[in-house]
Amino acid sequence: MRIWFFLVTLIYPLGLLYANEPLSYCSMNRVCVDFVPNRKGVDVYFHNKIATNVTETSLSVNAIVKNMKSSVPLPLVTILKGKKRKKLFQLKTIQNQKKVSYKIQYKWILGNYNVTHNSHYIYDLPFDSKLKVRVFQGYHGKKTHSGDNRFSIDFGLKEDDLVTAARSGIVIDTEEKNNEGGFDPKFQQSANFVKIKHDDGTIAEYAHLRYMGVLVKKGQYVGIGTLLGYAGSTGYSEGPHLHFEVYQPTRSLRKKTIPTRFRTQSAEAEYLTEGMLVWRRETSAPIEKKLVDVDQILLCDNLDVTSTNLCDQTTFSKLAPIYISLPILKPDVYTFQLNLRKKDSNVLYEYGWESKKEDWVSSFMIPIQDFQEPLEGDWTLNVSANHVFQKKIEFQITSLK
Repeated sequence: MRIWFFLVTLIYPLGLLYANEPLSYCSMNRVCVDFVPNRKGVDVYFHNKIATNVTETSLSVNAIVKNMKSSVPLPLVTILKGKKRKKLFQLKTIQNQKKVSYKIQYKWILGNYNVTHNSHYIYDLPFDSKLKVRVFQGYHGKKTHSGDNRFSIDFGLKEDDLVTAARSGIVIDTEEKNNEGGFDPKFQQSANFVKIKHDDGTIAEYAHLRYMGVLVKKGQYVGIGTLLGYAGSTGYSEGPHLHFEVYQPTRSLRKKTIPTRFRTQSAEAEYLTEGMLVWRRETSAPIEKKLVDVDQILLCDNLDVTSTNLCDQTTFSKLAPIYISLPILKPDVYTFQLNLRKKDSNVLYEYGWESKKEDWVSSFMIPIQDFQEPLEGDWTLNVSANHVFQKKIEFQITSLK
């Protein structure tokens, strides 16, 4: 069964402060505005309280004022670097005898809107090298990967699967204290995550991590493959998975996600599409040229079990069909061929069928009950896809019941 997973769309924080309110305010306990009154009016400062030395924060500020004038044209779009407080402008009183009022509006996003992504960079897959993982939702996914999230990827990790860095960089933000999630907009701000700044200024986000499932800290340098945390299902999510994206801000402080290429078992660099089955390939390992996951071509006497890849039989003792299950690496239309022969027999049984373009796994029923020769004994099955040999399977039929 195909399961879809979703990631909440990022909402950029908006801060408001009136003249009669406190002299400091923080948005999401991160980006703060401070007001320092003076004889001429008030100085307006901003800082990112959770920033590392390399963190850059794109910030847009506007003011609604009465009897005051800004020292710089507004709205102002600027970059905060690190966590040091920065004076952006002064609101000057125009007529001292009259009342003044001001309201500051601001929005922010981690990252620098002036950076350029290194389009030649090839990313590693962001999970444990022991795992084989389906792409549950790819670019332009119909459920949630549209708009600002259109170049995001959902990897079908299970709860507690290890998440690793796809590219080196500095951890600039983390969250792990959320313990709730579900497919409901009320959970949009409840995802745990790790955000990493790369050397080209872009930011990777690894989201939906489990409660207390982050293994790195802000300011930490991580290399490719460094353990970042454990997969989970916090936030706006139907179930466990990893949401991965690389983004940079725009000048309007929207999040621009970026298409990225990955090194996989079957290519040095490729864009991932929905339904692909991928895993990390060791540097010295050759490219996998098979069309199916040969390790998981399974035989079983129960179709329901076969479809979930939980059955791997080599011995059969029932006069019933044998089912074969073939996990497809890149969903498309394929023709599959089976050549089946009993040991010391000249009779060859041949079967063929075609998968559907949307199939992630293709299954077929081998009707052994219709064979014309004695079934008991050793059998050999050769499996091909698009007439390219994939795997040889040997099995045994014993005393039939």
